[in-house]
Amino acid sequence: MAVWFPTDEPWQYRVIDQLPPGIDHAQLERALALTPSERIDAVIELMSFAADLKASVEARPKR
Repeated sequence: MAVWFPTDEPWQYRVIDQLPPGIDHAQLERALALTPSERIDAVIELMSFAADLKASVEARPKR
């Protein structure tokens, strides 16, 4: 099994580094407004979306 080591810093790191440090208050307020059950439902929905996205990428014809 080959292991991949990036030679350059991933582009996502550069984007994240440009964001100001701190807490995203909008996300915090949204999370605090949810009940524990609603938080679990949101995670399940996100996981379902990720699985659908992965399946659509895998079903895409290879170039």
